[in-house]
Amino acid sequence: MAVSVLTLLTLAACGTETSSGSGSGDDSEGGSGTVRTEPALTDVRWTVSALTTDGKRTPAPAGAEEKARLTFGEDGSVQGSLGCNSFHGTAKVSDAGITFGPLVSTKKMCPGPEMEVERALLGVLKGTTRYAIEQNSLSVEAETGKGLRATAPAAG
Repeated sequence: MAVSVLTLLTLAACGTETSSGSGSGDDSEGGSGTVRTEPALTDVRWTVSALTTDGKRTPAPAGAEEKARLTFGEDGSVQGSLGCNSFHGTAKVSDAGITFGPLVSTKKMCPGPEMEVERALLGVLKGTTRYAIEQNSLSVEAETGKGLRATAPAAG
């Protein structure tokens, strides 16, 4: 029986993964005894669901929902769509945050809502930012207080 308990404890410890630049490190859900596994930052297609200003969310404008997305690579790259144009660049991830290098993007014009999201994201995805991952949600905030919320596909 001692071996079974030890095996279960070992498996529970191995099944917990936390990925956050500023999280609490507590992986348990409100006393229910369940273990939450959060997605890693890299190799996940994050879909922008809202823009933020000083922590207050604003949904993406009508016509631009779920068009912006980003994926961080293990090699320090970032790529995706700003809502209209595709982009790629560098993103150095550390416990302190994410430092974005210059982004290179295509230059086509799109309808107003898509360009609005694109301009907002270009203001967020530059320089040093703070980030946090909680459940399937990524938040990134620039020093200006402007930021984004993005979601990862549900595991399963």
